[in-house]
Amino acid sequence: MRNRFLFILFFGGCFNAAFAQLTPKELEKRILEINQTPISQSPDKEKIAAAEEIVELLMEGLTHKESFDYPFDSLRFSTIPVVTAPKAPVRIFSFNAILENGKFQHYGVLQWKTKGGIKTYALIDTAENLPKEPTAESLSTSQWIGALYYQMIPYKRNKKDIYILCGFDGHNINSNRSILETLYFEDGEPLFGTEMFRDGEEDPTPEPRVIFEYHKSAKMTLRFQPEVNYIVLDELAPAYEKVKGNPWYNIPTGDYFAYYPEKFSWVLKPVTDEMPFADPRSIDGDRRPAELPKERMKLKHAPEMPQKRGKYGEGSEEDSDDTPADSDDE
Repeated sequence: MRNRFLFILFFGGCFNAAFAQLTPKELEKRILEINQTPISQSPDKEKIAAAEEIVELLMEGLTHKESFDYPFDSLRFSTIPVVTAPKAPVRIFSFNAILENGKFQHYGVLQWKTKGGIKTYALIDTAENLPKEPTAESLSTSQWIGALYYQMIPYKRNKKDIYILCGFDGHNINSNRSILETLYFEDGEPLFGTEMFRDGEEDPTPEPRVIFEYHKSAKMTLRFQPEVNYIVLDELAPAYEKVKGNPWYNIPTGDYFAYYPEKFSWVLKPVTDEMPFADPRSIDGDRRPAELPKERMKLKHAPEMPQKRGKYGEGSEEDSDDTPADSDDE
């Protein structure tokens, strides 16, 4: 099984419909038989083997001509979220394996419906080999920054379809990450990361993605609000002054910011009283992130300060560190 999986990845991670054998219903049933293993108490070897088998099943089965319209509801409400958008010719199936050392290894399959048929691409998590500037580079499916995607936001720029993705990454034993990503297609191939997000009106350089890292016991809001067309998020700040600069201690302050679409990018601004989200509150748009008072520092555990950059990014403790079928211009 593993040799077959590596064969898929080596040849670009793309299947076409000629290799599909399973019907969508059969595919769903097969995956449900093993989908709990990657997050179970099984040894890492068994978790990874099950995860790779799920990827292979998806790579094969999702090229079936009926698969794109099949809802896969049993997967959506289990361990494998399925994210898409109305009329979008693309879906992403993502899941993870929780390893014995507490790190999250992500897996995914992108399904793309084109005029020539359905293609599938394996998404290869690069958490152990991040690029030097992970928020500033365009990445292929074999360079994927892994996450569990839960929202896809279609966006059109210069008649080009772009899909904004909201995702969650359990990361490691000390921190979680929330990821705001972009997906687009160029020369018949899917790519992640096109210049999109500006850190305020004065920021002249949009970033392809934004990665938020925060304390393991914290929960961060990162969600598209369709009724008002913006992406709302919690403001993060260090729990106290001593740990400033260490993302392991970032926690929500109780205030919110949001990305608004403006011209050809999305701009970060404070949430105001007039915006229909959460409780009305007054926010000074010129203020800096506040340090939280001691009574709000109720952290479940206190990781040590990082000494160096490891394979899993700043603060990690280990140093072994084609044309879419349904794409109509507006």
